[in-house]
Amino acid sequence: MIRVAPIEASGGPGELRGVQEIMANSGRLNADVQIHSVEIDEPFVRDDRFAVRFAFDQTHLPTGVRETAVKISLYSVTGGAIVSEEVYYHTPRHPPAR
Repeated sequence: MIRVAPIEASGGPGELRGVQEIMANSGRLNADVQIHSVEIDEPFVRDDRFAVRFAFDQTHLPTGVRETAVKISLYSVTGGAIVSEEVYYHTPRHPPAR
């Protein structure tokens, strides 16, 4: 399994290989976040790939800021198993300060 998520790298490689690396990254990313809920859309399927949109209602614990984080994961399948995931985050534009 390969996970490509450059925005999560924090100076490290944007590509993670194997379940152990992926799970360690997940623990690091979620260490200071409380997730209140997750919305998962139906997959968009084409041939040996599919995409899923996730929306996380979460609070960043050090700051107390609650926000919605949205990502799209594009999965590739070989032999009936997911072999890769490419992650794309959507950050809403913030209105200009007044």
